[in-house]
Amino acid sequence: DYWGKMHDPFDPKFEQSVRNSLRPVVQRIGDDPWCIGYFVDNELSWAGMGEEGGRYGLAYGTLQEDAATSPAKRAFVQQLRQKYGQIDRLNAAWGSSFASWEELEKPQRLQPPSNDARRQDFAEFVKSLARQYFRTVRDVLKELAPNHLYLGCRFAWYGPDAVEAAAEYCDAISFNIYAPRVERDRYTIVERLDKPAIIGEFHFGALDRGMFHTGLVAARDQQDRARMYKDYLTSVLTHPNFVGCHWFQYNDQPLTGRWFDGENYNIGFVTITDTPYPEMVQAAREIHAEAYRLRMGAK
Repeated sequence: DYWGKMHDPFDPKFEQSVRNSLRPVVQRIGDDPWCIGYFVDNELSWAGMGEEGGRYGLAYGTLQEDAATSPAKRAFVQQLRQKYGQIDRLNAAWGSSFASWEELEKPQRLQPPSNDARRQDFAEFVKSLARQYFRTVRDVLKELAPNHLYLGCRFAWYGPDAVEAAAEYCDAISFNIYAPRVERDRYTIVERLDKPAIIGEFHFGALDRGMFHTGLVAARDQQDRARMYKDYLTSVLTHPNFVGCHWFQYNDQPLTGRWFDGENYNIGFVTITDTPYPEMVQAAREIHAEAYRLRMGAK
């Protein structure tokens, strides 16, 4: 849970929480013609590291909760009861030894690896949780801002089940992709789902102009940073499913670090004194002028 605890979309309070969060933003934006849609949330903990803790991390985590206080845990147990009926049938499938469904409702810390049956049940639960999340957000957003697009949650850590659920409810799926470029073979899922995808964040930084941190993707110097910018945009423009990308961020971060976590990256198009980086400006002019030609050639 890098930025905080994952939402429980099965909680009856979740829908109202989404509405309370979105309403003031929608009221402020109104019908601004420059706003085509909304990202909702950012870099949620849909997955951890590796196959077990990664793709199935939310299932493992939910089982550690108590059904008495966790709506998601109750939903998970109900899903399993509907499928198996008797606890003995679940035990036979999972290779477990729960005495009753009531025991399963208590916090359970299962250890990987899972067998095929348990992995299938975990994947089904993660997708059901993701569907509940994206459906709720979509419904509230379309209620408050019916003329705008729902641009997803800016995936950073995710598995296929969450992305597939997002494709059912979002107008576009969003990813924050911090890498030298967008490698097409790593994002075949958006082609398989035939869904538009948009990048919420990317950047490059260098240490040759007085800053002390490159950010998440390092360049040798400002000239190399400009080259990487053009290469990244080329990889987006030539991918048939990606429809845009957002640079993070316009200005460098403060030399002494931003207030809440200390980030002090050289990631701006301008310095902290609003002085443009000429290499980045020139690179942007060149690649943006080629955008439509590259896009029309994407296959």
